[in-house]
Amino acid sequence: MDYILKPETVPVKEKKYKKLKLPESFTLFKDSHKIYPVRRQAYNYLQSRGITDEIIEKYGIGFCDKGNHIGRIVVPSYDKKGELNYYVARSWDPHTKFKYKNPEAEKDKIIFNEKLIDWNKDIYLVEGVFDGFFLENSIPMLGKHMSEMLFDKVYNNAKGNVIIALDGDAWDNAVKLYHELNGGELYEKIKIVKLPKDQDVCDLGGNINEYFIEIKD
Repeated sequence: MDYILKPETVPVKEKKYKKLKLPESFTLFKDSHKIYPVRRQAYNYLQSRGITDEIIEKYGIGFCDKGNHIGRIVVPSYDKKGELNYYVARSWDPHTKFKYKNPEAEKDKIIFNEKLIDWNKDIYLVEGVFDGFFLENSIPMLGKHMSEMLFDKVYNNAKGNVIIALDGDAWDNAVKLYHELNGGELYEKIKIVKLPKDQDVCDLGGNINEYFIEIKD
């Protein structure tokens, strides 16, 4: 008689993450007038990207002048309760080996700066945090793909239009996302822009109106 052996189940261990903190030397620009010339380097970089004092203030942008994140702009993210849930640390030196040095955290389980989102207004979906600075009520996906959690949140909570504004080189990803979202309560509320292939929202300073196009179902 043949016996079928039940495969042994191996429990999957969930990775445990430390409580998230901002980098040790993180300093807000408004508190950093004595840190010179590092402050000037960081500030000049932001200005070169079109980022104004108002944006710096609104998003609580800071920088690091020492430690593991030295030479990086830091943009914190806070959940709807105002608790830190992620941050993006970007080098302002173009010769740095790694452009980003982000924390070990489950970025697929957060909405970047959820505390700033008004679900009753039109929402923009963008790739990067710097893109989000230039479009009111935007959500950075932190990449070209939307997490399952963010998809569910947008699908179930968005009351206005949802505008997909991914980088120019992510057009196929944008079209796929359009078709996935364009149904149910969101049917005909999904809009899309097709940016020039080598540009993103940040490059254009948020001036994307001429790039809206219609997708045929």
